[in-house]
Amino acid sequence: MKFNKWTLGLILVVAVSCAALTGCKTSTAEPGGAYAPTNQLGQVIYNDTALAMADASYKFADEAVLGAMKFERDNRAAIAKLNPSVGASVKSTLDSIRPKVVEVDMRWAIARSNYKLNPTPAGLSTIQTILAEIQRMVPVVQSQIASIQPLK
Repeated sequence: MKFNKWTLGLILVVAVSCAALTGCKTSTAEPGGAYAPTNQLGQVIYNDTALAMADASYKFADEAVLGAMKFERDNRAAIAKLNPSVGASVKSTLDSIRPKVVEVDMRWAIARSNYKLNPTPAGLSTIQTILAEIQRMVPVVQSQIASIQPLK
């Protein structure tokens, strides 16, 4: 399998374009949905667009990290053939990040669950802090994948 930066760039452009085309039409959540729960009378209890945005951002960052890691793991032998020293470096770097991603995912799930039980600004702040952690991993993982080049 030949890795090409242009192919990866095209995939990212298509993914972002699809996300932009199917974006939200309004700045409020749909009544009765997960982000705007209603009471028995059908009245919205609260409108939590901050959680909706955090969920969408987390999902995007998490999928970017996990997708790149899956690509490396699935193509590890081919990457090692392209450039053994870079392949070994990428492997060790991503292997060291994998447990951190699992730990962040678990903390995200717990923080989100706690926030849903009791939506407070402090709970939202915890969610946003964890979101920032996964977002900081995206360029690290992407730079590792981008460093894969055949020997010349």
